Amino acid sequence: MNNVLINACGIKSLGGINVLISSIKNIKENSNVTILVSDEKLRQKLISRGFNNIVVKEKPRFIHPFLLFFSKKDFVDWVNSFDAIIHFGNFGFRTKTKDIVFIQNILPYSENIVSIKNLLLRYFINRSIKYSLVAVVQNEHVINYLPSKYKSKIKSIGSFSQANINISKGKGIISISNNLAYKNVPFIENIMDNLSAIIGEEYRLTLVTDKESHRSESPIIYKSDLSSNEVGNELKKHSIYLHASSVETLCLPIFEAQAKGLLIVAPNLDYALNATHEMKYLYKYGDVNNAIDSIKKAIVDSNKINSLTINIYSENWKNILK
Repeated sequence: MNNVLINACGIKSLGGINVLISSIKNIKENSNVTILVSDEKLRQKLISRGFNNIVVKEKPRFIHPFLLFFSKKDFVDWVNSFDAIIHFGNFGFRTKTKDIVFIQNILPYSENIVSIKNLLLRYFINRSIKYSLVAVVQNEHVINYLPSKYKSKIKSIGSFSQANINISKGKGIISISNNLAYKNVPFIENIMDNLSAIIGEEYRLTLVTDKESHRSESPIIYKSDLSSNEVGNELKKHSIYLHASSVETLCLPIFEAQAKGLLIVAPNLDYALNATHEMKYLYKYGDVNNAIDSIKKAIVDSNKINSLTINIYSENWKNILK
């Protein structure tokens, strides 16, 4: 497929933008790429990262699945002229060319989180999978969440390799989250509050989040509105990364923290089992005491070891684009 249109109209979050940028670099190795976005702000971000051939189609996000119905014929013809279209952001609009849908969020399929919004998202994702040539996921465990009748067309682009790196010289516990319920920020805060009385002031307790209000007189250092580089610098100041989500598609923060030499303390759920190489610090999901015990073990080990083996995630779009 020589000419590929990347439909990024559904991309909004920082994590989604980071995945988009990484994927574009990979796809450009095999194809000529044009990018379709829904706002000028995202266009400027992509230009700042060295990308061109970006077209802006300013339409409300809620009509994204039906974009071509609200577009003029010349735009529709232009879209259909590409060899393939990769729809980022879980679902897209149906075209007359080869549709590839990139599923980046399995939250709508989680049995623990049922809402009208997620039911609607699930409908649109299933609809996109149904008419797509291929549905792409980043991680094998994601396939288990999706309808079994579509499994024959679902392909994973993710692969894992290992590397040995030096352990972080920082000292402290850090978590990266947001205020969505499944991220379990109160659980993280509870753990950090308990740890503050145990580990001493030399250990930083940092929560990178978009919480609108931070608690006063808290031992936790709150950080927000950080760029990717700033997040990386924060990670370097710590030795342990704490995660608590009930569900994740890939969980890039775990990979980012590992790459900076941090030990990973996370729930023993599918995404963490795939992401972490060293699993002895995984704790029983939702168990505060077990999580604290895992952090204590990690603190002891961080003072004894000089290096650790990590998992490195990479993507391969070549087989998808053949």
